[in-house]
Amino acid sequence: MENNEKEIGKKLRKLREYMGLTQEQVAEILNLGRDAIIRIEKGTRKINLEELMRFSKLYKISIDSIINSEDNKFESITALARGFEKLTENDRKEILDLIELKNNLKSNK
Repeated sequence: MENNEKEIGKKLRKLREYMGLTQEQVAEILNLGRDAIIRIEKGTRKINLEELMRFSKLYKISIDSIINSEDNKFESITALARGFEKLTENDRKEILDLIELKNNLKSNK
């Protein structure tokens, strides 16, 4: 399990960096201490299901994609995140708003 924690932490760190967020920002958004974010990203702290769900929502990625050890799927997601990172703040917000609208419409069906 320790190796899995390290892989999860590595993915979460990459996602944070690709989204252009600092550890402090993620800690504040997720209501965790910066020390917790550091230890999660290093793989020295286990992450619970509630925290996984919050990371999943923040990074707009499924929990399965976070915990899955298959890197192919993850690499595709990180490539998208890299492109997202290059957008302006307004463009990012507009895309996230559209995704949220789509998800809301989907759940109302």
